[in-house]
Amino acid sequence: MSDADAKIAGPSRYAEAHRKGYLAGRRGCTGADNPYENDSREARAWVMGLLDGRAKQLTLVRNSF
Repeated sequence: MSDADAKIAGPSRYAEAHRKGYLAGRRGCTGADNPYENDSREARAWVMGLLDGRAKQLTLVRNSF
């Protein structure tokens, strides 16, 4: 499959699961919060998103007034 074919096919079937996992990782959730069936491709995509999101976890910024 060429790059042009990939663009026509659209986003990955598992992009939504990855996005949800990414957002969960940003919020500091754990693997136990995975809403997908164990060992499914969606669950794996969610975990990969979780790990990506943890790498960019949100931090609290306080004003020093």
